[in-house]
Amino acid sequence: MKTIQKLSLAFLLLTAIAFKSNAQNQIEIVIVGSAHNNSKSTQNFQAIIDKLKNFNPDMVFGEYLPEADYAKLEESNWAVKVFKKGHDYIEKLNPEKPKNITAQIKKDQRALESFAYYHKTRMNLAVNYAKNWDRANAEYQIFLLENYMKNSFGKEEQAEYAKMFGSLDSLKKAGLYRPASEYSKIYFPLIYQLGQNQIYKMDCQTYDKPWSEAWAKTDSLYKIMMNKAKADSTSAEAATVKAIETYWSYSEEESKVFNADPYAGMNTVKYGMLDEAWNFYGGPHFYGYAGFPTESVKAMIAQWMLRNEGMCKNIIEQAKAKRAKRVIVGVGASHRKWMEEILAKNPAVKIINYNDLH
Repeated sequence: MKTIQKLSLAFLLLTAIAFKSNAQNQIEIVIVGSAHNNSKSTQNFQAIIDKLKNFNPDMVFGEYLPEADYAKLEESNWAVKVFKKGHDYIEKLNPEKPKNITAQIKKDQRALESFAYYHKTRMNLAVNYAKNWDRANAEYQIFLLENYMKNSFGKEEQAEYAKMFGSLDSLKKAGLYRPASEYSKIYFPLIYQLGQNQIYKMDCQTYDKPWSEAWAKTDSLYKIMMNKAKADSTSAEAATVKAIETYWSYSEEESKVFNADPYAGMNTVKYGMLDEAWNFYGGPHFYGYAGFPTESVKAMIAQWMLRNEGMCKNIIEQAKAKRAKRVIVGVGASHRKWMEEILAKNPAVKIINYNDLH
């Protein structure tokens, strides 16, 4: 009996040690639901940056496509079209290309790690990132040049910058400098204040075409339901529409709380529920309701889930490769709920909600 008791205690002890070891080896990840356009925001962005900085992340990810993925997509893909404009703009101003662009990027990175104010080196790095289809880091380097370096340029550097990048308005038109984006407001200043030299990419566009097809079909069917509801206010479809409108609305009091701190609001359970309803015409809550396009919404969600799973896979693979312990992911608020749920199933991950940071 004593032997059995000793074995049981030993087993419990080993289990506890294994559990503790697993917890210690988990990657802590904060998915920050963000707004893509913050032009009219009155948010205190430095307060957000400080909160994220206190988390002391090893890596900061953005909703950018990895450079190798562009070649795998059709030219009609929206992500390709959006960045091709900036890529071609830089190519036109800077037609010469290094013999080995990857090696040159690494060389310039090392030089800037030793001294951050080699302005011409940083200009070259930004150009080569754009040429190499690394939209994320091309934008990051241009952001640094515009916000932290440009004011101290000498005359020759000013002339060189104008030659290589054109005017600020031209950079904005090319989509290479986006002052209202979550990156300019939060993640680029965060990385700079952390003393890190790059932002990591985690978007997945593999499923964009079937997603767009499912979305178009749902939109068409939803309009049919809406037209039936308008034609007959006593119809079952009208009752469905009324139920959806009630379900996906904030109360007046909830709206006040949200507007006081939108980034806190976008990272709540309530927002995740409402955002799902807004994006999916009411969402799973209304499966089977009269007139509701249940099957096409299911098809939309299936593709949306695949995209979010792909994004999570990109994060985990890169975080493990870098042996990161703490990771911040800046992503459109519509992804946050889905990505938290996917990553929470991974025993190697510990999800920390933005609102739990101090």
